[in-house]
Amino acid sequence: MIGLFQSVSKPEEARMYAVIDTETTGLSPSHRHRVIEIAVVLLDARGQVEREWVTLLNPQRDLGPQHIHGILTADVLAAPEFGDIAAQLAELLAGRMVVGHNVEFDLGFLRAEFARLGVVVPLITERSMCTMALAGYLYPGAKRTLGACCAAAGISIEGWHSALADTRATAELFGSYLQAFPSPPPWQWAYEEVRQLPWPVLPRTGVAPTVRPVHAGGRHGWMSRLVDQLPRVPEPPQADSYLVLLDTILANREITAADADQLVQVATELGLTRSQVESLHRWYVAALATASYADGTVTADQRKDLDQVAVMLGRGAADVDDALVRVSGGAYVVPDRPGARGFPAGSTLVFTGDMVEAREVWWDRAVAAGFVPQEAVRPETTFVVAADVDSLSVKARAARELGVPIISTDDFRRLLPAPERKAG
Repeated sequence: MIGLFQSVSKPEEARMYAVIDTETTGLSPSHRHRVIEIAVVLLDARGQVEREWVTLLNPQRDLGPQHIHGILTADVLAAPEFGDIAAQLAELLAGRMVVGHNVEFDLGFLRAEFARLGVVVPLITERSMCTMALAGYLYPGAKRTLGACCAAAGISIEGWHSALADTRATAELFGSYLQAFPSPPPWQWAYEEVRQLPWPVLPRTGVAPTVRPVHAGGRHGWMSRLVDQLPRVPEPPQADSYLVLLDTILANREITAADADQLVQVATELGLTRSQVESLHRWYVAALATASYADGTVTADQRKDLDQVAVMLGRGAADVDDALVRVSGGAYVVPDRPGARGFPAGSTLVFTGDMVEAREVWWDRAVAAGFVPQEAVRPETTFVVAADVDSLSVKARAARELGVPIISTDDFRRLLPAPERKAG
C-alpha cells in the first residue's frame, strides 16, 4: 500500500472511496470459508459519508467462530446468498478505491466469492488503501488493531465485530488520516487507474439485503483489550497481517484446532516460514504477558488465560514466566508448579514423531518430572509432545480433533525441572 505514495500534480477530481469490512466463517477462502456479512461505506473525496450498505449472507455452511462475530444460524437462514447481491456490491465498488483495515484480508475473500460466480473483479491490493498500514506510516509506534487505532484517534466503535460498525469506524479513521495529506493526495494516480478498470456486468436479482439483529455482536473482554495494546512487528513485512488475524481469534481467549490449521494455511499464503511463525508466537506470548503487567499485577484468572494462550500457540507457561519476570524487574514471583514448570504433576502426555533421542529417554524424563505418559491420545490427555508440531501423524490429528495442545520437544524440555534443563 505504501507504494501508492508518489508525487502527483493532477488537480483534484471526483475522487471517491469505498470502505469495506467483512465477517467470515474462518480465516482463509482457500479453506472454503465464506463471507457471512459485508458492509460498504461510500466516501467522497474529502472523506465525507455518501452512503452505507450492509447485508448478512447465507454461506450454505456452518458459521465458524460465532463467539467472535456473534452471528447466529437463525440470522442468516433467510439472508441472500452472495450471488444474490453480487451485482449490487459490484455497482458500489466499481470505479472506487477500496479502503479497509488489513484490507488484503477482505479483498481476498471478495475475490474468492466473485470467482465462485465465474467472474474476475479488479480488486487489487496494490491499488487499495489500508488504514492499518496508514496508521504505521503516519504515526510510528501506532498499534495494530482497529480498536487501538480508533482509540488513539478518539473514535468509538459501537457494535464490536459487526461489519457495519467496523466499516463505519474504519471510514471515520480514514477520514481523519486524509487530513494529513495534501489535496490531491499522493495516491491520486492510483485512483485514476482504479476508476478506469472494467467490472463484469452481473444480473440483478432484486433480492434485498438482510440486516443483522441487534442481539448479534462479538464480546469485547479482558483479552481483547490486552490485544489492543500490543505493538507492531516490523519484520518480517507480513508479520502484522498474520498477527492481526491472531488478535481476532484470541480476543476471547479461544483458539480451536480448526483455527490452528487455518493459521498454518494463512502463514503459508503470506510466505511466512515455520521458524518465522514460531518466532512470532514466542514474541506474541511475551508481548501479552508484558501488557498484562501494565498495572503491576497479574490476577490468577489472568495468569490462567495467559498460560492457555501460550499453550495454544505451541509455547508454554515458562515463556509467560520469563516475560513477567523481565517486565517486573524480577519482582514477579513465579508460581510453584510441583513436578514440572508449566503443567501440574499428574498431567498426562503423549509423544509423537521421530526424535533425536530415543523415545524411552523422553518417557523416563516425563515420569521423573511427575507426568503420566500415555501411548494414545484420549479426551483427557493434557498435551502432546511432537518432534514436529505440524505433524500429520495419527496422534497429532487426534490431538487437534480433541483440542489437545501440541508442543515441541524444545518446549517440553523447558517444562522439565531445573536440573534437566541445565543438563540439556
